[in-house]
Amino acid sequence: MKDLKFKLENQLIEKAMKNDAFRKQLLENPRTAFEQETGILLPSSIMIRVLQEDHNNYYIVLPPIQSEANESELTETELVSVAGGGGFPGLWTDGDACTKNLPHDV
Repeated sequence: MKDLKFKLENQLIEKAMKNDAFRKQLLENPRTAFEQETGILLPSSIMIRVLQEDHNNYYIVLPPIQSEANESELTETELVSVAGGGGFPGLWTDGDACTKNLPHDV
């Protein structure tokens, strides 16, 4: 899942670096920009924050802390996904599945 998240982030960053209108939309309304660009509808529990670095601000994003129990046991949502239920459980936070298919180039 980390590779998928990395690919999606890079897709958004690349477009934002080439397209000022998209960059503005990504900063002002990241959920809409994300969903329109990737074709993935995120669960309402997922929050997206887009920050733009400048000469005075540098951001470090820490991954969520995983407990040993979370690493060894699959949630019910993850089990459904593994069994063919689809979606992308756990891609960002709490295991809610995203909907819609990924674009072919991601």
